[in-house]
Amino acid sequence: MVANNFNEQQHKQQLCDLANGIPITDDLIAMTSFFKAVSDPTRMRILLALAKTPLSVNEIVDILAMSQSSISHQLSLLKQVKLVTSQRRGRNIHYQLADEHIITIFQQTKAHLFEER
Repeated sequence: MVANNFNEQQHKQQLCDLANGIPITDDLIAMTSFFKAVSDPTRMRILLALAKTPLSVNEIVDILAMSQSSISHQLSLLKQVKLVTSQRRGRNIHYQLADEHIITIFQQTKAHLFEER
């Protein structure tokens, strides 16, 4: 929450609440795992490609000009943190974004980074 109007009494209550600590919860761990996953440029490139269309490992290899083992490893990590899902289509497995929230987060991040101040 960004405070626009400073209220001394509310501020003192918030300080008291913070003194009790910000607990480490499963939600917090999941959120930090998300940010760790998207902090890698290769994984970000994969996610941006998947934002356009579902892709097989070989298609991603061709697009990013990287080895199949490297792409497979990155996809495995993205799948572990539930950023991508997979679906078999014939002999190939196609990967896609788990949901549209991922693109919304990217768009919001870009808007934040490049907004005029």
